[in-house]
Amino acid sequence: MGKVSKGKKRDSLKRKNKDDKQEASVLTEWYRNHFKKSLIYCLLIIAIGILAYSNTFNSPFQWDENDFLVQNPIVKNLKYFWEPSKAKTGDPVFYFFLRTRYMAYLTFAINYKLHGFNVLGYHIFNLTIHLLNALLVYFLILLTFETPFLNGSSLKKSSNLIALFSALIFVSHPLQTEAVTYIYQRLASLVTFFYLFSIVFYIRWRLCLYNQKISYLKSTPYFILSLISTFFAMKTKENALTLPVIISIYEFFFFSGRIKIRILRLIPWFLLMTIIPLTMIGTDRSIGEVFRLIRDPFLYVQAEFSRETQLITQLRVVLTYVRLLFLPIHQNLDYDYPLYHSFFIPQVFLSFLFHLSVLGLALYLFYRSRSATPDLRLIAFGILWFYVTLAIESSIISIVIVIFEYRVYLPSVGWVMAITASVWIALEKLKSRFPGLEKKAVLCFVLIVILFSILTYTRNEVWKDEIKMWQDVVTKSPNKSRGHFKLGLFLGKRGRFDEAIREFQTALKLEPNQARVHNNLALIYAAQGKLDDAIKEYQIALTIDPKDVVVHYNLGVLFAGIQRLEDAVREFHIALKLNPLDANAHNSLGVVFARQGRLDEAIKEFETALEIEPDHINARNNLAKIHKTKG
Repeated sequence: MGKVSKGKKRDSLKRKNKDDKQEASVLTEWYRNHFKKSLIYCLLIIAIGILAYSNTFNSPFQWDENDFLVQNPIVKNLKYFWEPSKAKTGDPVFYFFLRTRYMAYLTFAINYKLHGFNVLGYHIFNLTIHLLNALLVYFLILLTFETPFLNGSSLKKSSNLIALFSALIFVSHPLQTEAVTYIYQRLASLVTFFYLFSIVFYIRWRLCLYNQKISYLKSTPYFILSLISTFFAMKTKENALTLPVIISIYEFFFFSGRIKIRILRLIPWFLLMTIIPLTMIGTDRSIGEVFRLIRDPFLYVQAEFSRETQLITQLRVVLTYVRLLFLPIHQNLDYDYPLYHSFFIPQVFLSFLFHLSVLGLALYLFYRSRSATPDLRLIAFGILWFYVTLAIESSIISIVIVIFEYRVYLPSVGWVMAITASVWIALEKLKSRFPGLEKKAVLCFVLIVILFSILTYTRNEVWKDEIKMWQDVVTKSPNKSRGHFKLGLFLGKRGRFDEAIREFQTALKLEPNQARVHNNLALIYAAQGKLDDAIKEYQIALTIDPKDVVVHYNLGVLFAGIQRLEDAVREFHIALKLNPLDANAHNSLGVVFARQGRLDEAIKEFETALEIEPDHINARNNLAKIHKTKG
């Protein structure tokens, strides 16, 4: 019996060695056919991306980055990521984003820990993610040509070129600037990274199972990495909710097998979909609230118009996105986009017919690919990718700002895939009649990539200066109040007070009840020494919005400056009641207490400020001065 057992062991060992050799040969073949050949292509993609964004590294924080990053205590203290409950008493918006967009805010906090608010590090991170996304687009298309449905495709010999130009258009397209140069919109590029990473490793896992040359156990890391990346995507941005849907479409487009088994394999990804709604609901609600929010998750979203208006308007917005992808001109950070309230307005109805036709084309191409040209399925998948990934931000969910260019970042992957595949399918049909046509097509793609890179570089010039950016917005959206307000804000910071006042007054004419505009007018009047006018503007702002933390804080600073210390204490207390995690308010209150001789209370405020924001230099200096005073 012992000899038989040893014989079995030897046979088992031989089989294992044979499997290992087969596995090694599969990996070697993959490396030889793709990675080794593609090294120069990858370097080219990286080089084009760096050149297109080479003028962005000193671009300042723009728009809401002062609120969401610079003034956000969560970004300044990593303890909130290990103990999120400590952020609960602060700004509810910051706490909500900490829970729902954990991964993105964690990267901001790491940036801050490494180099504070020096924008260079933030831009390097953003560009790195963008370049990695372009490489993932490249490998996604290469891997797709390895799937059972396209493995024998007539386009497989051109798969490297199709993948290359898809990635080059993606990395150089000027519409991507808002997701790359606009630091805060790292959310869009980071969720795309996890999204693509998950799909690429899903495909690698499924190819291992399909080829049956690599053991199931050794293919498991791809499965695990795909799930982990899906989890990270769900904790980065809400549009990751579409990821299991895209993976399912991919599975049934490009793989084969028994339906029940394939559905069972997809279950883990659909289970991860629950992360987003459960995170949004939270664990601090009653059972009744939980069920109410599950029934109607749109209760989270606040907007000034109905879901019907949102959906009707988005029919036009998505068409604008399509136009910008094909013709990226007249880009705008803040579009003055009209709302549409009727489906039967000609512009809306024609937009609906356009989308219906494109989706109908996708279904037709899918049908044709079953019996005729299998490559058509790549175009169909690209079209569905575009519409599915837009579904969260361009559907019935009422979002206050109806259009943003960064929202097209993830959907554009499907667009470049469909466009490049369409061109090469056409070339395959026409090359026998027109010799040399493929070389001409390659040349056209090269020229398009060069043109897009130039447009991207030019667009990034606008991002290099706050005043230049908002002058661009005001020129393109002259009747929108926010552009004038932001332009006035940055003019005021440069000391161009008269110009700033004019912009604020224009903003108030367009939209009178804006507390923050009155707040900024007050700041300018205070800088000019017009203190009574400043106090009046602050009071108007508080009449409009009594719970505006910034206005209460600024009014407190003004009162402290003119020695109205009790009034200053009152305003700081109100600000801290509204947002207990405002380190600046704790520090300023401590300064007033110190002036009043209330040193123990001042120490407490400085220590609280440092607990919230350990790198708060003013609080640390003030605390040192008091300790020195007390000996």
